[in-house]
Amino acid sequence: MHIMTQLYRISNFYSVLKENFVSNKRRWEIIDADSEKAYINDGHYFMQNKSIENWKYFKVKTPLKSKDNFVIDTTIELIDYDVPGHFGLVWGFNKEVNLLNKFTICVDAERSLMMLFDKNYRTIFSRYQCKNLPKINLKKPIRFSIIKLGVSYYFLINSNIISIIHESQFAYEGPYIGYYIEPGLKTKTKYLDVKIINAMEMDVVSGLNMLLDEKV
Repeated sequence: MHIMTQLYRISNFYSVLKENFVSNKRRWEIIDADSEKAYINDGHYFMQNKSIENWKYFKVKTPLKSKDNFVIDTTIELIDYDVPGHFGLVWGFNKEVNLLNKFTICVDAERSLMMLFDKNYRTIFSRYQCKNLPKINLKKPIRFSIIKLGVSYYFLINSNIISIIHESQFAYEGPYIGYYIEPGLKTKTKYLDVKIINAMEMDVVSGLNMLLDEKV
């Protein structure tokens, strides 16, 4: 049984960053090196980690602030991989990249990982999720969504909630978000949408009465 401790009235939400990769006005990294490759083509952003053991990320700055309720929504398509690994999103970091949060799935489509780690990849918090994963077709784009509402993060894959985690498990040091990719993987994305949610916290009694369709 789940006990509700906070309820929110959502008045509206609006996009603060909407990317469709028809140009590079937001200055995504474009690179072709021995260890990584990234480029924009045909309305997609392609990313490849060619290194042996180093994770890579490709970032963009957003207007998000630590107090904001928000939605990060994107699709990522796995093109190819040489070895098992994870791909997905990172968020909440600054230029120094001291701490990052990540939300990823493994190329076997059977494991998801929510994690806080430092730039040396030391784990501060991690949670593997296997039980609640929907069936994932790796031949199609996978939708990743992160919703921050009040004190909770909601993690969704293909619109299915797979985990809810308290905000205290993650860090928010800056407004950067990006794509995360481990060695041997190649991915692409065709959109990124970041929205701010305007929400007001309600007291529990009033909120429950509203759910029960009773007058307060």
